[in-house]
Amino acid sequence: MAVSKKRKRKITINSKIYFWWIFDEYDQTEFDGIQIKIVTKNQSGYLKYGLEQNNDERYLVFALREDEYKIHKYCPKFENDSGIITPSGIEKLIKWTLNFPKEIEKRIITHAYNPKTGIIKSVDYKKTYDLILSRITE
Repeated sequence: MAVSKKRKRKITINSKIYFWWIFDEYDQTEFDGIQIKIVTKNQSGYLKYGLEQNNDERYLVFALREDEYKIHKYCPKFENDSGIITPSGIEKLIKWTLNFPKEIEKRIITHAYNPKTGIIKSVDYKKTYDLILSRITE
């Protein structure tokens, strides 16, 4: 099934197409308020990032379709000082996530989850990240 392109922006990174959009939602997702969702063209996985986060505990969600596997990891701020994210901020967010293993000490995974087995142990965080990454980048 293809991604509906209505009200979504397209960005290409490393020859791979992603669609992204901004929405405002409370009590239904990991973030309350304004957030970004980025999905791969084939819908194999997604990224979510909240724009109204506390700087000390800023994180993003990296997951496979239908939350088969999901990780939360600390991340830098991708929006500008006015709280606005631009296409270059989206590009930085995607590239930062896809290059995660290169600076593992700076990119701490805070939580990992699989709906079938529950919370994933911290010793398996990197393996879970690699699994999500391999499916999203195929």
